[in-house]
Amino acid sequence: MKTFPPPQRCFWPIGTIKGWAGPTGFSSKSTPEDVLKDIDLSNRLVIVTGANSGIGKETALAAFKHRAHVIFACRNIAEASKITKELNSLLPKDSEPRAYAYALDLSSLESVHKFCLKVRSNFNALHVLVNNAGVMGGDKFERTVDGHEQMFQVNYLAHAMIVRELFPLMRKAVGGARVVSVSSHVHFFTHRKGIDFSKVTGANAHVKSDTARSYGTSKLAQIIFTRDMQALSAASRRAFESEILFFSVHPGAIETKGSQKHENGWKGRLLRKLSKPFIKTVEEGASTTCFAAFHKDATFFAGYYLADCNFFQSSKHSHDPSLREQLREVTEKLVTDFTENVM
Repeated sequence: MKTFPPPQRCFWPIGTIKGWAGPTGFSSKSTPEDVLKDIDLSNRLVIVTGANSGIGKETALAAFKHRAHVIFACRNIAEASKITKELNSLLPKDSEPRAYAYALDLSSLESVHKFCLKVRSNFNALHVLVNNAGVMGGDKFERTVDGHEQMFQVNYLAHAMIVRELFPLMRKAVGGARVVSVSSHVHFFTHRKGIDFSKVTGANAHVKSDTARSYGTSKLAQIIFTRDMQALSAASRRAFESEILFFSVHPGAIETKGSQKHENGWKGRLLRKLSKPFIKTVEEGASTTCFAAFHKDATFFAGYYLADCNFFQSSKHSHDPSLREQLREVTEKLVTDFTENVM
């Protein structure tokens, strides 16, 4: 079995800035093309949320280029449709389309539910789900139409719901399935106890809110969810069911439209300034997602947090069993409350 030694002690931050290759052979300067060299994704269905721009678009384009069927799951359906039309026009004449634009607004659990229904009605199996879409709030607390703190729902809760509703399709994926959640090193900067559940939903969630910490909370939740689902998926797997592997990744500091528009107040602006030496291109930012989603060596890191296409030690809170149990209970309640209302 292939193993990977831990990165040398000084690898971060110097190695990230310099682009040193880690134990996997990839680095902060690797691109999706480096990671996907000689990989054929024929007959695989890949879903990428927020695939109309940024690293989501790069991830979806890389999968399409390597022959996958790709669902561009986006709120901006007009832009997604434009992209998929262009991609399908590149295929040989009379070929079946391989790029699909599906509407998905993560700030509405009803939209999430409708999206999942559409996927289940059109496909029999799902091989890769990339939970990429996200939002960074501004200086003020914002709620979704479902009443939850915006970043918690968009970045975490809605994606957890997609995993829940599409889980049966992933169990049917020949060769196994993977779920990749795009998190962030900002998960280190959160509430003292990791996640303050009084701040994610409820009538008083807005009281003394801190948008920078709320963003960190949503990203921490993704990592905890990854670890929890990896364990639960392995334990619940039955004979003849496909294996489902879960990963969380840090794409790196990337200048996107979202990061330029929203900086989470003065704390966000400070973090952005500190991240200047680590700025990556969009292509470099998509490489870790592609590694986790498609590379055979990534299976060694299932359940873990990756950065620069290599293992990275996540925060102490991400390993807290009581926090994991709390998050599981809160997630189950919020999702169940919604599904019971629509059934």
